[in-house]
Amino acid sequence: MDSKVFYEQCLAEEKKYIFPEFARSDVWDLGCDLVEAAKVFSGPLAVTVWINGAEAFAYYPEGTGAFHDMWLTRKRNTVTALGMASMTFKAKLAYNGSSLEDEGLDPAKYVACGGGFPIRIKGGCVIGFIGCSGLADSEDHAAILAGLDRFFARKGWK
Repeated sequence: MDSKVFYEQCLAEEKKYIFPEFARSDVWDLGCDLVEAAKVFSGPLAVTVWINGAEAFAYYPEGTGAFHDMWLTRKRNTVTALGMASMTFKAKLAYNGSSLEDEGLDPAKYVACGGGFPIRIKGGCVIGFIGCSGLADSEDHAAILAGLDRFFARKGWK
């Protein structure tokens, strides 16, 4: 896919999944929707949801663990520092022909790959992070989108 098209697709996904509202009571439902959506993918997928800097939901099925937690931390760092999905950042770097280092980011702490997504409230404020790790980064990203589809449909936000 052309890097400009890829970047525009990622930006459109972020616009599609802006939350009209979000309460702590939504965390469980969102986390469970992410876990359910992940079941269609081949392989175990760790899922986490953070709100206001604190982990509010975590699911580490058999076959996941500290290695996936390390990836989730790097994805969370990227999303929270840049206010965009980690896949959007990957697409932006491809479109600009730049790297993490060009952006002044330490590859040991940040990552440009799919699997991290912001919880953005209408009006633009990012209040949290959704992360998936365990598959190829495109599948980690797809699992998040599938989980968001389930959650938004249940809330009637389509």
